[in-house]
Amino acid sequence: RRWMEPFILVLLAEGPTHGYAIVGQLEEMGVSSGELDFGAVYRTLRDFEEAGQVTSSWSNEPTGPQRRDYALTESGYEALDEWSAVMRERGRLIAEFDARYLAAVTVRRNTNPKAAGS
Repeated sequence: RRWMEPFILVLLAEGPTHGYAIVGQLEEMGVSSGELDFGAVYRTLRDFEEAGQVTSSWSNEPTGPQRRDYALTESGYEALDEWSAVMRERGRLIAEFDARYLAAVTVRRNTNPKAAGS
């Protein structure tokens, strides 16, 4: 569940929204290889609220079902800042891996053409 935390936080930074919309946006982003677990999203939101990173209130929409809207607090923005640093570092590591992978595979395939076909 922890893997979805930065994505939920960044979606909430875009503005208050409800859990069902968050699930839809996570699916649009392609952050999961399978179907997202609605319960895990709502448990994460509840954990954020218990930690003081998110507030929630019932929507006052005149039609349709009542929904709980979630919004980031200052503590939530601080958590998002921390996640941003982590994600940037992961991005750097992925770029480092990719560069080394491409260099190694190119050298191997250029010096041993049979290895490329095996």
